[in-house]
Amino acid sequence: MVGDAPDSVGGQGYAQGIVEVVGPDLDRSITFYLSIGFELLRRTDGFAVVHWQGQRLFLAENVHAPVAPRWTNLRIMVDDVDALWRRTTALGITPMHPIGDRFYGLRDFTLADPSGFEIRFAQALS
Repeated sequence: MVGDAPDSVGGQGYAQGIVEVVGPDLDRSITFYLSIGFELLRRTDGFAVVHWQGQRLFLAENVHAPVAPRWTNLRIMVDDVDALWRRTTALGITPMHPIGDRFYGLRDFTLADPSGFEIRFAQALS
């Protein structure tokens, strides 16, 4: 594999369906994702790859990209959603949807990144 391109379609260990979030300020996006616990895998001009426990997210910069809610979110399952909730609120990040137990069997909350893309962190209810 070279960069993020697979050696072949369906190549072993290659994550399909990676979300790419395009925003007007890549530095601001990277800072946001690193502050909530993502790790930076690599960065080039106008593009970065971050991950949460191996799940990749592509970040790209386009100064003309809109900054608005997108009615789309990426759900990330975590071991301790309450600990992450405390971390994000301590950072002063205002949630789109506060933490709570949901009818669909998850305890979750949703944040919006600087470009308006939503990340929902969740944990299965016992």
